[in-house]
Amino acid sequence: MESKKVLFILMPKDYRDEEFYFPYKILKNTGNHVDVAGFQKGEAMGAWGYRHTPNLLLDNLNEKDFDKYDALVIPGGPASVTYLWDNKKLQNIVQYFHSKNKLVATICYASVVAAQADILKNKKATVYPTTTTKEIFQQHDVEYVDSEWVKLEEENILTARGPKQAKEFGEAIAGYR
Repeated sequence: MESKKVLFILMPKDYRDEEFYFPYKILKNTGNHVDVAGFQKGEAMGAWGYRHTPNLLLDNLNEKDFDKYDALVIPGGPASVTYLWDNKKLQNIVQYFHSKNKLVATICYASVVAAQADILKNKKATVYPTTTTKEIFQQHDVEYVDSEWVKLEEENILTARGPKQAKEFGEAIAGYR
């Protein structure tokens, strides 16, 4: 398995601990280079108390920096509504990775960002199923699939339902071509 360079985007608080922790650890333990970009300096705290200090600041990164990575991973969580949804800068980053044929992997509420970035338009995807997330998918012409995860290999897009799929999500990213 070839090692990858992976960029995580981590909210400063109330991300789903397991949606970050398991994929991060799996990717690190399988020899991949992993960077974590935060929205602000300092420690980020998960909804259940897991703490991680991002090594990069998202505002300091640009397209030249993004070119160094093979994959973008965005964990979800309760604060997704505040930090991720309707975030134009984040949508632009997702679009950029997608335009360069790099893996875009989102889990839980973070899959809304991929929908809002229109990389899921007229495609199948999954998200943590709420009335609101399904409505957002519908507004962006995304076909919601009631599945643990959806892998669109030809598109280099991976969406996962939620925290129960965190380990498999991490393994799928690690094993991605």
